[in-house]
Amino acid sequence: MKRCFLTLFLVVIFVSALPLAAVADVLIEPGNDFFERHINDIVYLRRDFYANGSGGLVSVKIEPGSKSEIATIENGEIYQIQYTYNHNGEIWGVVDIEAPGKPYSEWQRGWVLVGDFLVVYDSLMFETDHKDEIFIYAGDWDALRDIRKLVFWKWPGSGIVSSVVDETTVNEQYLSTVDELVQIIIEMAQFSREGGAFAYTDSEGREWVASMSMIKSWICLSDPSNADIPAFNPAPEPELWQPGDEHSKLPNGFPLPVLIIILVAFAAIVTIVLIRVFWKKNES
Repeated sequence: MKRCFLTLFLVVIFVSALPLAAVADVLIEPGNDFFERHINDIVYLRRDFYANGSGGLVSVKIEPGSKSEIATIENGEIYQIQYTYNHNGEIWGVVDIEAPGKPYSEWQRGWVLVGDFLVVYDSLMFETDHKDEIFIYAGDWDALRDIRKLVFWKWPGSGIVSSVVDETTVNEQYLSTVDELVQIIIEMAQFSREGGAFAYTDSEGREWVASMSMIKSWICLSDPSNADIPAFNPAPEPELWQPGDEHSKLPNGFPLPVLIIILVAFAAIVTIVLIRVFWKKNES
């Protein structure tokens, strides 16, 4: 039984950690007629934004350029824009408006002007801002061996802890030890961006590695269990998003159906490899 749970957990972890972002997010396309009619021109983004409309509100339209308003968003609220569309030179994005007490499938989905939002600083922006300092990690992972607590950060020096994993939380995920999670992290690094995990060394000499097992998270290899590392790279003031830094790192207008095929095929291949690795480990 435990093997089954472990296999399921590995699949979930891998699918949620794909370099192009979660496959599940791609496959759940908005129930929106405009989206379906223009699917080949839709661009995958998946970024969080602060509402910043004139007059304190952002208007949510039924489709780009429409005058039909289906909802409003108050300034300062955070929404995720997963997809964008260029309508007559203006970038519009899809947002989901939560319906309290109703399932996700019944939420309203509409379009907003991306220019009415400010992008939330994240790991992707950190990587862009520090591209000359980031390298592909080629060292060993000994610092993570035999630890009992692992701290994940938004980005190096953010001062923001994404999550803390210890023996209790790992057991809740059907893994027996933190060591098994560490092994997953190491295996995932072999399939991550550009053939290896992104790494960064801060001014104090601490070594950080981007973890693909926790999406948009970093581990401080020099002090992996310390949740009190002070912020030294705090988020700058929010700013307007500039098209061209899409989370998917794919060209504008990349056909979404092709992206789905690529993601599903890649997920299937690597998941099979991971399952075989850990199945063999459990049998030994």
